[in-house]
Amino acid sequence: MADTPKTEPIHCPGLSGRESLIDEAISTVLTTVDMELVLDRIAALLRRHFGATRVGLNRLCEDSPGEAEVLLIDDPVHPGLARGGRFALAGSLSGAALESRQAQVLEGLDGARPRFREERQLAELGYGALAAYPLVVEDQVLGTLEIAHPPRCGLMERCFVAAGKVAELIAIALHNSLLVTEVRRLNQLLDRENAYLKDQVRLARREQRYVAEGPLMRTVMEQVRMVAPTDSTVLVRGETGTGKEGLARLVHEWSNRSSGPFVVVNLGAIPETLIESELFGHEKGAFTGASRRVLGRFEQASGGTLFLDEVGDAPLPMQVKLLRALQERQIERLGGSGPIRVDVRVVAASNRPLERMVEEGALRMDLYYRLSTFPIQLPPLRERRDDIRPLARHLLQRHAARMHRRPPQVPEQVWAVLEGHDWPGNVRELENFLERALILSPGDTLSLVELPGGPARGALAANAAADAVTQSFDQAVRELLQRALAQSGGKIYGDDGAAALLGLKPTTLQGKLRKYGLVGAGRR
Repeated sequence: MADTPKTEPIHCPGLSGRESLIDEAISTVLTTVDMELVLDRIAALLRRHFGATRVGLNRLCEDSPGEAEVLLIDDPVHPGLARGGRFALAGSLSGAALESRQAQVLEGLDGARPRFREERQLAELGYGALAAYPLVVEDQVLGTLEIAHPPRCGLMERCFVAAGKVAELIAIALHNSLLVTEVRRLNQLLDRENAYLKDQVRLARREQRYVAEGPLMRTVMEQVRMVAPTDSTVLVRGETGTGKEGLARLVHEWSNRSSGPFVVVNLGAIPETLIESELFGHEKGAFTGASRRVLGRFEQASGGTLFLDEVGDAPLPMQVKLLRALQERQIERLGGSGPIRVDVRVVAASNRPLERMVEEGALRMDLYYRLSTFPIQLPPLRERRDDIRPLARHLLQRHAARMHRRPPQVPEQVWAVLEGHDWPGNVRELENFLERALILSPGDTLSLVELPGGPARGALAANAAADAVTQSFDQAVRELLQRALAQSGGKIYGDDGAAALLGLKPTTLQGKLRKYGLVGAGRR
């Protein structure tokens, strides 16, 4: 009996038997990355060829380099042996194999005088010999393969060399299995991040939800609720800034396609020569510079919703292909050889007089009727003044949160001004104006300097209570100008002057100072 592990083979099995074993082992490794299945098959091979009764696979612990984890054990004689536990490599035969990067063999196991940590337990279980093979791939140490035999001697003669070849194959299988496990982990992480981002998008969309407290917008919301669950084409009509894209998103979110993509394409912003490629995609070589296949917006929106903004700007030649895509749910890429089916729900939008365009021949009548399957008319803000106050509160709250401040209080005289203005730019104009007013109101109260385009554009002048409101408004403006002058030390010009603080031209500010009887310093 040797007192120390042997590292050189005494005798190897016959070549034909060894080749048969290796061929079977290679076949096993190449057909699966399931390590439990690999070990089960390899253990059966080793038992059949060499009489091995216990085969174990140990993997180095990533979080503790001095330890190994019992990954798998195949032992029909002792099926109750646990797996998944850890053991210290120091003082173990596996540790010696990893340290030397050579196979280690221990024969004549003696539980009374153990030379390695595992020797006592294995001897008590009836084993007489143990071999440990390091598993190394591309200089990366992964773990060890252990083989135990009942005979006390002759292990090296039976399987040392051939089992070493098998160990090399198992190292490759373990390496591949770990790669697959890591890929799965990364995919799961990606899925979780994707789910998180979708939740954030849904939260952001809820943040930008429609404020529909007035009767006109409640009617619009009811129309959206009715049409959203269907796949019918929707045409959103309305002036610039009324929120047509937002309504299209709402149709998508309330539909059965909400988990799919929402793809936006503005036909008025794409050069006429590029619209077909943008919508339907192109094959490699379809035109000069087409170096690869590119999917169009219809294919990108597969399973979801395609929003065609400014659909009235589509050129006549493109209208024919657009009509075919809507009717037949088929497209053809530029340079393609056949039609491609697409699963897309289309929501279109336009602020143009489509009926007059049909009369003038600028829009195909059949396309117009196809788009108008379910029309929704968005009213301008001047026709739903009862929505201005709740809408403004919502917009102020959102922009204040982005500026990391609390939403300001809005005096009644300011509400009177906001509700009296016509807002020709609709919701977009109101939002931009409120954001600017918020920047110019550093305190807890919202102040207004002037409405976009001047007060003459508003309906305030026609209001019966205009005089009282004007007095309150003038007082608010006077106080704002006084605060700006105080903050700038009376200075008007320059980066630190009152004009810069208020976002006004110095000459404009001087005119306002004269109007309200205030005095500031000149150029400095």
